[in-house]
Amino acid sequence: MLIGLAALFLAVDQGTKWLVRQNLAVGEAWAPVPVLAKVFTFTHVQNTGVAFGRMPGLGWLFMLVNIVVLVVVFVYYPRIPEGKWSLRLAAALILAGDLGNIITRLSTAFLIAQQTGSLWTALPHAYVTDFFDFKIWPVFNIADLCVVSGVVILGLWLWRSERAAMAGDAATEDA
Repeated sequence: MLIGLAALFLAVDQGTKWLVRQNLAVGEAWAPVPVLAKVFTFTHVQNTGVAFGRMPGLGWLFMLVNIVVLVVVFVYYPRIPEGKWSLRLAAALILAGDLGNIITRLSTAFLIAQQTGSLWTALPHAYVTDFFDFKIWPVFNIADLCVVSGVVILGLWLWRSERAAMAGDAATEDA
């Protein structure tokens, strides 16, 4: 399940980024529903930073965090009990999102390195392609959506587990 779901989400992420790069110039916006243009557009953004474009030029550092998260997912996933489908979905989403942004950042670093002659100097300029622009929120992509969704599912599962454990402790104390 992990590899299958992650591959599906990763394919959607990479495909949508490719479509944006092929059809919109950097900074160009397209409103699929013109009447909603003030609320939502597809806007081609090259994000060299971390989440929401923070810390421009340090995205390569965040990529190291992504690699650590990937290792954690691969180590932890086999320990998830069979019936815990929500945890398995969360792991697949986080894996797909991390891989999606790592692949995009590495591929742009290699493209830049071909022009500059140095991968090391290209890394601070490597970027991910962001495009969902809701105007009241920083521009993001499918990989970001996967990671956030996976973390939300994981958080909800942990919250419910904690509440169930607390309810069980209270019942034990009452008895």
